[in-house]
Amino acid sequence: MKIKFSLGLIFLSISPFLGIAQQLGPFPFNHTNLPVETRLQDLMKRLTIDEKIGMLSETSLPVERLGVAKYYYGNEGLHGVMRPGKFTVFPQSIGLAASWNPTLINQVATAISDEARGKWNELGQGRKQTAPFSDLLTLWSPTINMARDPRWGRTAETYGEDPYLTSRAAVAYIKGLQGSDPNHIKVVATPKHLAANNEENNRLAANAIISEKTLREYYLPAFQSSITEGRAQSIMSAYNKVNWIPSTASRWLLTDVLRKEWKFDGFVVSDCGAPCNIFSKHQFTGSLEEAAAAAIKAGMDMECAAGCSLIRDYLKLAWQKKLVSDEEINNAVKNVLRVRFRLGLFDRLGYGPYDKISPSVIGSAAHQQLALTAAKESIVLLKNDKRILPLQADKIKSIAVVGHNADINVFGGYSGVPLNTPITPLQGIKNIVGSGTTINYVPTKLDLFNVEMIPSAELLSQSGQNGLDAEYFDNKFLEGIPKKRIDAQVNFSTKENPPDPFIPAGKKSIRWSGWLVPDRSGEYTLAVSSDDGSRTWFDGKIVIDSWKDRGEILDSFRVKLEAGKKYPVKIEYYDTGNDAVCRFWWHTPFSKERVYTAQVEAAKKSDVVVAVIGTGLYNEREGHDKESLDLPGDQMAMLKAVYEANPNVIVVMVTGSQHTIGWIKEKIPGIVNMYFGGEQAGNAIASVLFGKYNPSGKLPLTYYESLEKVPAMDRYEISEGRTYMYYPGKPLYEFGYGLSYTTFKYGNLMVKKISAGMKKKLSVHIEIENTGKMDGEEVVQLYLSYPNSKHPVPLKQLKSFKKVFVARGKTVKVDFLINEEDISFWSVEQKSWLPEKGTVMINIGSSSKDIRLHSLISLAQ
Repeated sequence: MKIKFSLGLIFLSISPFLGIAQQLGPFPFNHTNLPVETRLQDLMKRLTIDEKIGMLSETSLPVERLGVAKYYYGNEGLHGVMRPGKFTVFPQSIGLAASWNPTLINQVATAISDEARGKWNELGQGRKQTAPFSDLLTLWSPTINMARDPRWGRTAETYGEDPYLTSRAAVAYIKGLQGSDPNHIKVVATPKHLAANNEENNRLAANAIISEKTLREYYLPAFQSSITEGRAQSIMSAYNKVNWIPSTASRWLLTDVLRKEWKFDGFVVSDCGAPCNIFSKHQFTGSLEEAAAAAIKAGMDMECAAGCSLIRDYLKLAWQKKLVSDEEINNAVKNVLRVRFRLGLFDRLGYGPYDKISPSVIGSAAHQQLALTAAKESIVLLKNDKRILPLQADKIKSIAVVGHNADINVFGGYSGVPLNTPITPLQGIKNIVGSGTTINYVPTKLDLFNVEMIPSAELLSQSGQNGLDAEYFDNKFLEGIPKKRIDAQVNFSTKENPPDPFIPAGKKSIRWSGWLVPDRSGEYTLAVSSDDGSRTWFDGKIVIDSWKDRGEILDSFRVKLEAGKKYPVKIEYYDTGNDAVCRFWWHTPFSKERVYTAQVEAAKKSDVVVAVIGTGLYNEREGHDKESLDLPGDQMAMLKAVYEANPNVIVVMVTGSQHTIGWIKEKIPGIVNMYFGGEQAGNAIASVLFGKYNPSGKLPLTYYESLEKVPAMDRYEISEGRTYMYYPGKPLYEFGYGLSYTTFKYGNLMVKKISAGMKKKLSVHIEIENTGKMDGEEVVQLYLSYPNSKHPVPLKQLKSFKKVFVARGKTVKVDFLINEEDISFWSVEQKSWLPEKGTVMINIGSSSKDIRLHSLISLAQ
């Protein structure tokens, strides 16, 4: 009798992992008892070149013959999981930064990763997750680019303008996402975008010219900490060039600095479509296959394709042409797969420490409470004249609530859908005051542009009908044979208007043409608002030329028109395929100023007015930079009208960045700043307004009086006058500013030099006393300055901070330790970090301007 042995049985009979191999699969890469590198090498040697390339896109293809499942990378987790389904929505990143509380930030990130794993487990370990960009184990967060310019559209996604504060928040967040298990990752964190991704209107082709000193001292420290301390397992490269080299093709950034200096052992993913831009936008290579090779050779491991699959479509051609080697492709594949092993994607079900996290954690009571705590700590009290705050609910008979942000929740970019009902500011106030106080709420619509849609009666088509001739093309180039009709107005919006089967799906372009025939003479303002590209000709001249990808912007021009005269007009527009908008407006000399009768009447009959104003995604978002720091639309006019009726006004400013609010600071007695606050924003605002919580937030940004002394958007050298470190003017509100309902006294500063081998350290000790009438938290901030330095140094620089709770009448001790790295600067000559040799001023206070204690220390031996 012959006995046949299968290869698998033979392996079982001789394997030291007896009984395990059959559970895990037939290959050594399935065996959890083997080291990750051994498993990785086993899988690598079994893959073909096509299978390897298939691993290098965000929709990683399955290898069925080896039992390797597909894996879809990429989701957003800035302040909660974005998709699929519903989750807890925490305060936006800039709000978390305003808490100045890394421990809290870590707790928020831990909750987010728990919810991600819970949903992953609910979806059968990802098997039932089939939509691209809905992965739950690889989050493209946090955004740690520096908010260097107040006009930047993505400020809300960041941790502010300071590299030290950003690094502390980033490390805390990354550790919360990735978990604390030494052998497994809960969720992959992806700090982004390396490097100097700091403008939106030209972000795909921008060229950031930056000295290496500024790169090392300002733009890179948060990324370095994210890798060396946070151990982030992924990092995203940027769209822009840095010193003429596309970030996604920069070997200096992605290999020399990231891997060799910082010892990064995860994978680099591109921003979406960035690899194609190496050829198309940056014209850095002569072909797409050369661009694919350039990215892989520089150190990019995986592309986010987003419509342009450079790696999947052109990397093999580059390999065939010997533009890229087997070793270079293998390195990229290993970097990607290594992280998948650490996630446990090749382990048996139930083996990993996170496999049993239940989906019941999503939106749990504990996470709702954490969202409330984070929202409360993010609130910054900017002004409290004559102690108008906190309000006494039992003494106030009536409150007027006005403003366009009063009864909505503004979450900001990359936000998920809350599982629990979000609480608006209006509802939060109602929750506290109950039935004993009358709430005079007036719904307030924001008029963004102070313009009106041009009526059809004053537009004329070629055929003599009212309206304009419209031509719709099924591409973005106004090419081919269009579909034609007459549109009564230029009021194109795929998001707000009902579906129209006449309009081509996907990418499209449109041309409207005809005449404008005003019925009255006068000086008019004409305007076109659009996202993506638009251009306008009026009376035979091109007056608007914005033919580029962008967020919605209103472009305007002024003209004198004669009644009854026919003025030729032509508007061209293209859309890249997302929500599309293009509209034709005017402001006539006969337009009546808006009257805020209802708001004024509510203010007159109320004891106090709470005006909830601010911004939203219409002017603070990816793809759109602000042209002005003024609050958008007509809300200032509304606020001034209300103030005239009742000066007892408290402004609650819901925003994602800083604004020029000089009139508000001068006139309004109470100002509360809340960055986009998540699902519990309303309860948090109310708790501060009525003294249930003593505000402790501090500004992570400088609030400027104007843009007059702020350098141009495309100037990247911080030393030219950016941020609190170099700004020469007087800020409206300084970095680190924030009031409390109580008062704190600083005292007993002691500084001691400590020698640790060849390096020096400074031990700093102070005491904080709560001298007010309420318990409270204070953010104690330590800044360094160098009054006698021979090198270019900042005016002042944050180097440590601690958030401490001090009960009223009590005193707490606060200790800091300053390392030699904290007093070092990049030497251009020596290409290395060198410590300051002269003197250093230790500045300790409640903000970058409000310094309570200081001590000058000589660093000489």
